[in-house]
Amino acid sequence: MAADRAVGYRQRMDTWPTVGVAGARGVVGGVFCSILADAGLPADCLRPFGSGEGKTIEYAGATIPVHPLTDERARELDVLFLAVDGEQSREIMAGPASAVPLVVDNSSAFRLSDHVPLVVPEANAHAARDRGGNLIANPNCTTAAAVVVLAPIRDAAGLGSVDLASYQAVSGAGRKGLDAFESERGTEHRDRATESPFHGRIADSVVPQIDVLGDDGWTGEERKIHAELRKILEMPELDVAATTVRVPVHTGHSVALHIRTGRDATVEELEAALRAAPGLEYRPADGSERHPMPLDVQGRDPVLVGRLRAIPGRPRGFALWLSSDNLRKGAALNAVQCAAAADPHRFGKLLPPPR
Repeated sequence: MAADRAVGYRQRMDTWPTVGVAGARGVVGGVFCSILADAGLPADCLRPFGSGEGKTIEYAGATIPVHPLTDERARELDVLFLAVDGEQSREIMAGPASAVPLVVDNSSAFRLSDHVPLVVPEANAHAARDRGGNLIANPNCTTAAAVVVLAPIRDAAGLGSVDLASYQAVSGAGRKGLDAFESERGTEHRDRATESPFHGRIADSVVPQIDVLGDDGWTGEERKIHAELRKILEMPELDVAATTVRVPVHTGHSVALHIRTGRDATVEELEAALRAAPGLEYRPADGSERHPMPLDVQGRDPVLVGRLRAIPGRPRGFALWLSSDNLRKGAALNAVQCAAAADPHRFGKLLPPPR
């Protein structure tokens, strides 16, 4: 009996999982499909979901129909990636997703729920493995990139405080953001609806408000980053403040970090920690390599970090600069990595070759 069960397990491990992507026709959903195609997931193992019938996506040379996600279709899945808004995520989790063994949600709906792990695998992969239910939350795109840099610094020298300013690409606002940007530039998409999701003109400008502005002056995006950094880094009392800014860049978020370490450290010690950390590509502050820029990260996996320097007159103070593809590490790639961290034997093969 035990031998029979072992053979059956090996046979299952040799097969590809059946993977669902809700919101497959959206900006992030399309990146999910691209990543899965790069990993080699066969077309007959992908289930793209969306509203209505009669729509399709192109995937790995095949045309695949897009269907609404129903209870019956959910029961076919081994893992489901949610690339939809928070309201839709809540509806899906209350309905068909309850039957799926593993769900990774890219929305903000469950990120701060006590019973749901919020995961950046470079920092807290154990939370994906030790989850109590079938759901893992994917963090805000800026949070994900910042955590990849902050986690090795925390491990090497502790963290006393984090101040960050983000410079976030328009693709972070989805299709509406991209269309509004192109419409304002007057270059393409003139035939599309151009209702802007931004709080002001974005072409040739920057908008220092992302999400709803609270009575105290902090935006929803800034509040997300505060809370998510504390949860993922497992530092609930971390002194953190963020200013989030939308910039006229298609893809690629950048972040300026000003930190205090928890212990005395040198630039050389932090540099060594960053060079050795997974998910990072370090560029020296001396300008011998180009400093990280959005154009350098588009379509790539690692977070690029550089301009590390000590802050004069500030004990344990350091400044850094990073750039990251917000659609890959900031969204789809991190979600796939979460699934692989949760069950490497079943979902590790969904990880694409490094880019």
